[in-house]
Amino acid sequence: MKILLIPDSFKGSASSKEVIDALKNGFNRLDAEVSLHAVVASDGGEGFLDAIENQFSVETIWHDSLDPIGRPIETYYLLDQENRTAYIELAKAAGLDLLTFSEQNPMMTTTAGTGMQILHAINKGAIKIFVGLGGSATNDGGIGLATVLGYQFLDSAGSPILPIGGRLGHIEEIQGSFEYEHLQIIGVNDVVNPLFGKNGAAYTYARQKGASDKEIEILDQGLRNLASVVEKHSDLNHVDFKGAGAAGGVGYGLKTFCNADLISGTDFLFRMTSLKSFIESQKIDVIITGEGRIDEQTLQGKLIQGILELTKDTGIKVVAICGQLDISEGDYKKVGLHYVTTIADENTPIKLSMEKALYYIEQLPAKLYSVLT
Repeated sequence: MKILLIPDSFKGSASSKEVIDALKNGFNRLDAEVSLHAVVASDGGEGFLDAIENQFSVETIWHDSLDPIGRPIETYYLLDQENRTAYIELAKAAGLDLLTFSEQNPMMTTTAGTGMQILHAINKGAIKIFVGLGGSATNDGGIGLATVLGYQFLDSAGSPILPIGGRLGHIEEIQGSFEYEHLQIIGVNDVVNPLFGKNGAAYTYARQKGASDKEIEILDQGLRNLASVVEKHSDLNHVDFKGAGAAGGVGYGLKTFCNADLISGTDFLFRMTSLKSFIESQKIDVIITGEGRIDEQTLQGKLIQGILELTKDTGIKVVAICGQLDISEGDYKKVGLHYVTTIADENTPIKLSMEKALYYIEQLPAKLYSVLT
């Protein structure tokens, strides 16, 4: 049996690579005739650089930057010197994981550190930069990174505002322009949310970044104000652009201030790995994928949905593992999943399941093999 392992990360528990290694360990303990292949996956969020490093010859570039609340940090990105292409993971300088629970508040956070990463890559000679959008602690509409790249966001007194989410509503004027015409920036993500509104960046994601109900309302109004001032000064209107609401509005910011393109993270992964031809050439029988939580959103443009579309009518069985399962067996079978299981049994507390995720994942292959044979 030829099995392809291509799990997404389990947010807060394990990267795609760690999940793959745990599954491999489990299968290697079985007395079973299986041939394992693996692809490190990322939709642009957590593990984006792992996925890139797994596919390309790249150099790790360490440099000084700022974390989401402006503290100095050392972080890194990947650089393909030959093709003058850089790969940046937003979460490495603007990520929620860089903050303690008490520090998490998108009213007070900024993407300035990511702007410093982009600027560093430009100075290293990059002419194309891919930015993986995910795992952010921010809701600043991208004004933090735009400030580093030469823009000024001014209040009613003509003074530059602090480029954080909570000050978006104070913007009255925008000065500056994108001076790097030779540069192509591509935002990579699978978020389809608009910039603002009930399905926008603040209402959909700000709560998990530490915002209260009142703060979510303020952040949403701030994003509306940003878009209004942008349109007044430049006639640009990208608020409903697919992915505008990614990473607290960074999708919008990259598109508006850097003339960036936004692409699907899953599509990018599949092209980067030539996944379709790989599956065909290796005559794969089973694909094991998964993520931390499988729900209705999983079936709307995410990795698992992409795999199901890629393998439709091929006879390949697609199996998924997850920490939490929020759809019925009927629902997942309807879309083409052969089998879905949580990594631990239903009596295991979610907190424990997350803390010991790799242990539980390593035990799964015996169960999966019995289902598949």
